[in-house]
Amino acid sequence: MFKNKLVKALAAATFAVVGMGVTGNVNSSNTTVQASTFHYLRKDHEAVTLGLGENLPVREYSHGKLLQKDDPKDETSYCDSLKPLKTRGWKYINGIKYYSVPNQKYLDATAAYIAAKYFTKKYNNMSYFTVYRVNHKIKALADDMQNTDDGMWYGKGDIILVNNFSRWNHDKYVDTISPMQDGKHNKDGWYSPQESGIGGELKPSDFRKYCSKANKNVRYQINDEDYYTNSSLARGGMYHKGHFYKVYSR
Repeated sequence: MFKNKLVKALAAATFAVVGMGVTGNVNSSNTTVQASTFHYLRKDHEAVTLGLGENLPVREYSHGKLLQKDDPKDETSYCDSLKPLKTRGWKYINGIKYYSVPNQKYLDATAAYIAAKYFTKKYNNMSYFTVYRVNHKIKALADDMQNTDDGMWYGKGDIILVNNFSRWNHDKYVDTISPMQDGKHNKDGWYSPQESGIGGELKPSDFRKYCSKANKNVRYQINDEDYYTNSSLARGGMYHKGHFYKVYSR
């Protein structure tokens, strides 16, 4: 459901933060990894910001010994830092291109890598979100399998996030989410950091009648310092502490 997808999309963008490894032959308990030469992105070896990463599996090493495989099915391998993801360069491991990233998951990790394939449009497309404004008080059905009538009310002026797929015959209802908490509407500026908001389903007829696409700079506030706009979503990212970052996800 849209709510679950958004929880992932808003949930703490996850990264790793420690030193960079330039190991050649990497030995683990059950395999030997032949890694290619490390390639710096810049001649001065300065770090380059990749963006905010979300639920990206990290491959970690300690002095050449494999600590953790980057299994996309294993959530324990996901990055878990709130800082923007940066890299100094890349290398091939087992024939797969990886970016080296800082790491803070394990104290004894000396190097960490994330597969370069995640930093492509395929894994970084947020165009299925659009920011809308509510122009009239409207009841949202509960975001559950039964779409029960015990959902929240959206008030006039509320800013909601809409799942574009649900607008084009994919679902019976229009899938939305709003950062309302404790009955207060998001237009009042009341937000709770780390909260992902409350989801609701709107009848297509009500959505067309009472909602309109927001101006490109209208903010859908995620928490006190992060927000989306239609402009940023179209570019595949979000604003974090006033700066725009691409958002990378599996």
